[in-house]
Amino acid sequence: MLLPTSPAFLSVQSARRRDAGGLGFAGRRIAWGELACATAGLADWLARRGVGAGDRVGVMMANEPAMAAGVYAVWGLGAAIVPVSVRSTAEEAGRLLEHARARGVLADAARADVARAAAAGAGAAAWAVDADLPLAPRVVRRGGRGRRAPRAPRADDLASISYTSGTTGRPKGVMLTHANFLWATHACAAARGDSAESVGVCLSPLTHTPVLVSHLLCRILHGGTAVLLERFDLPAVFEAVERFGVTDLPLIGGMVFDVVQPGAVPDAVAARIRKVSVGGAPTPMEAKRALARLFAGAEVIEAYGQTESTDGVTMARGTSVFDRPGTVGRTNPFVVVAIRRPDGTLAGAGEEGEIVVGGPTVMRGYHRDRAATAAAVRDGWLHTGDLGRRDGDGWLFLTGRVKDLIITGGENVSPGEVEDVLRAHPDVADVAVIGTPHPRWGEQVTAVVVLRNGCAADAGALAAFAGARLAGFKKPRRFEFVASLPRNAANKVQVGLLRERFGTGG
Repeated sequence: MLLPTSPAFLSVQSARRRDAGGLGFAGRRIAWGELACATAGLADWLARRGVGAGDRVGVMMANEPAMAAGVYAVWGLGAAIVPVSVRSTAEEAGRLLEHARARGVLADAARADVARAAAAGAGAAAWAVDADLPLAPRVVRRGGRGRRAPRAPRADDLASISYTSGTTGRPKGVMLTHANFLWATHACAAARGDSAESVGVCLSPLTHTPVLVSHLLCRILHGGTAVLLERFDLPAVFEAVERFGVTDLPLIGGMVFDVVQPGAVPDAVAARIRKVSVGGAPTPMEAKRALARLFAGAEVIEAYGQTESTDGVTMARGTSVFDRPGTVGRTNPFVVVAIRRPDGTLAGAGEEGEIVVGGPTVMRGYHRDRAATAAAVRDGWLHTGDLGRRDGDGWLFLTGRVKDLIITGGENVSPGEVEDVLRAHPDVADVAVIGTPHPRWGEQVTAVVVLRNGCAADAGALAAFAGARLAGFKKPRRFEFVASLPRNAANKVQVGLLRERFGTGG
């Protein structure tokens, strides 16, 4: 079986559909064959600089042709990608590269300086490419010497180390194989009903693994079209829908708010859209009903998944979204889902428990973290940390989170990572970070701070301090100052009490 993560797959799809399919970017179409040629050229260029089988290469690029070419070029050499958010600071990116033991980082021209600084901190090389084709690759920092022979990827080879925020400490590197991507791509495309005629627009960062699968790889699998937008901008989205004939509109977090808030969309846009999907964070029913009114000829889709399962776990489509309010769907093909009680036994219909996932999309484990791997994957089951229940017909409903992860605008934020940064401020004696409701982002990052004696409360200074060290979505949007944090007998902060106190307003 030819892997959809293999560069050869691009050429196959180009041969199958010479008249259609490919990328849409900056007003023009790029056939899969053109992308395949650019990918081959970049792979040869990277191979001459020592990248080969078993290496790890950071990929720090916006949604542009260079991103797709870069990912496939690395895979074509038998190396693994390390996706890095384009919103990362050099310090954040450097930590990921160092932890992944990356040979280098491939960035777009706009991120060249950040990539250079990040690579320097990790002792790696940095390369930059132009956003569009031709890529014009160039060295921006030389790394250590060494050379490995390139080879075509195999199903069990490591394809990605995708960092995702955990409940404490720094992000963990999710190890995914090419087989994981293969089955996740087939699962998502089958559940969603993709076809060669599907035209999806990529609005969320392709450096998020589930987005890479559902927004790009699924389009490649069927020879469809993926329209790349570097950032979410409503007029640009509507223009792209009309220019490229977009049929699938995937939205997360605040995007839903931006689309429904005006109360109308252009008639030409509404007429073209056939599927509107929401995910990344819980979407209120009223927002989904508003989407159904705006796009009367489209079906609304809600999906649930996580990076550790490569992509989606369940999906709800069409009338099921409204017939069963709050459901996130039924299990995707090739995926197995169960609900377990705290004692590990299976929960009955309607009973709440932890959602566990099995099947070929489950990660290999966390990179360089055996303890976290052992805690997350037990007896072949991925323990998601999410609470849920299933009704008698198999429809899944999320009811809460075992973990304290904050999901803001579809982005995952580790409270521990933000707390570590704020504790480094000389005025901060103690801090706890929680998620509190936000009308647009679902949740906002809220810092509850205990100041050192004699220090005055200055939320602006703390926000600036955090903003210089964290990506924008991780920076607290709300600060609350208290005399002390509530702690239990084990000296652990009682975050539940903080959520009760600060869970509204702000």
